[in-house]
Amino acid sequence: MPPRWAAECFMIVADRSFEDHRNGFIRFWLYSGMKLFLAFFVLMTAQAMSLKDFNTKPTHDRSVYVVDFIEKMTGDLGTKNPQLAQDIRDWFSRKQDGKPFSAGLERVYVELGAVESLAQDGKVDLSKIQVEGVIVKVVKDKFPPPAQK
Repeated sequence: MPPRWAAECFMIVADRSFEDHRNGFIRFWLYSGMKLFLAFFVLMTAQAMSLKDFNTKPTHDRSVYVVDFIEKMTGDLGTKNPQLAQDIRDWFSRKQDGKPFSAGLERVYVELGAVESLAQDGKVDLSKIQVEGVIVKVVKDKFPPPAQK
């Protein structure tokens, strides 16, 4: 029969091995969730609106369109990663102190303004840039996918 310390060492190694596998499993699911998140956006952009069309709409309709897209995005994401969906929803819905918008909406409008500025300089074509793509970029910048090891 092996000494007791050998059994204890084996248990420590087995526990550490289990922990490594569990962490790998968690990373795999987080990574898979982010892939699903990105795939969702690819599908959503198939029905997307160009910035050229978006700019022709009244301000109220533009705001509703952005909010509706964020709600669809977080609703679909919530089935696979409810915490990420809630974090995104909070970032877009909680107003900042002393400002009329949330940090998320403010960031979207800054990005839209930057793209429109590039269009005025003749560097981009607004008919080829989708509103949803700008929102996705903003979300990915704020909530980057976990680094893969």
